[in-house]
Amino acid sequence: MGKLSERGGRLMRVAATAAAAAGGALAAGVVIGMTARLLMSAITVAAAEESTFTAAGTAGVMMVFTVLAVPAAVTAVAPAVVRVAGRWVTAAVTGWGMATNGFADGAAVILAPDSRMSLIVVIVVAFGATVVAHGMFAQFVARRLAERLAGAPATTPLPGTTAPA
Repeated sequence: MGKLSERGGRLMRVAATAAAAAGGALAAGVVIGMTARLLMSAITVAAAEESTFTAAGTAGVMMVFTVLAVPAAVTAVAPAVVRVAGRWVTAAVTGWGMATNGFADGAAVILAPDSRMSLIVVIVVAFGATVVAHGMFAQFVARRLAERLAGAPATTPLPGTTAPA
């Protein structure tokens, strides 16, 4: 009976970790996706163009950001070196996607009035901060969800770690 109980406990931990990772990726996708969408709109307006974003497009951006958050969210309860690698993978893929999308808007930015260039620079820097925050936010939410699902207080280390993040 001990092995069956142990196997069930292990299965519950795996399910809790998977649920926490899914929740972390979804939360990061919604929050960071909306932030990116607002920045996209801001750069369009700053470039003296009309913002024509749709609800379907915004939902698509949030879905993409949810998928891009998976590497960070899945590694949220792993040892520190794996967590850092997960954040870097998320940052690299998200950054590449944002940069590729930004190049598509390059002509509008280059042709923007000179008086708006400083605002455009601030928005571009905000995109960079968003890229960095994406993986960090996914891991933060996933770790907190894992702690809640495991019934552990926020100050205790999760299994496989040496200290709380």
